[in-house]
Amino acid sequence: MRRFFLVAAFAVLVIACAGEAETTTTTPATSTTEPQATTAPSAAAVTECPPAPYEVGFLPAGMGQGTLDPETLEPDVWTSVAGSNTTFIPGDDGTVAIALIRGTLPAVDWPGEKGEISIDGTRAAVGPHPDRTWVAGWFEAPGERCDLYTMVFYPPWNPQDVQQVLMEMNRVGG
Repeated sequence: MRRFFLVAAFAVLVIACAGEAETTTTTPATSTTEPQATTAPSAAAVTECPPAPYEVGFLPAGMGQGTLDPETLEPDVWTSVAGSNTTFIPGDDGTVAIALIRGTLPAVDWPGEKGEISIDGTRAAVGPHPDRTWVAGWFEAPGERCDLYTMVFYPPWNPQDVQQVLMEMNRVGG
């Protein structure tokens, strides 16, 4: 019986060694960069959405009168989505008060309570975030990428003012 196990072990060893010999005689593997080459053009091919087709009917005192140079603004988690189009509304002090983004839903889910509101007849979710922003998100039919919207209210904001701004927005086409 012992001899049988020794013969069987020897046979397995011979087969294993023979298998290794075959792998050493194969053609050396070549490195390919094709996946990277095919991925890069598709990422660059994202078409930018047109500006959001909404008119803001209400802005509280201290909003909308300042000037902003969008080229100098650093993208953040809300405004850095490829292919999206952001309309910035300044505060009177020249900082960003609101960002209306077409082409994405909120990049970060609400960590706490959120409510629902109607934006020109479309149901939207809205709520505060830990970074002190208030964020609204909604989509319109048919739900393509450029039918997705996010609106970010940068601090400080009174919740009643956020609600009034959203309720007094009007879709103007596009």
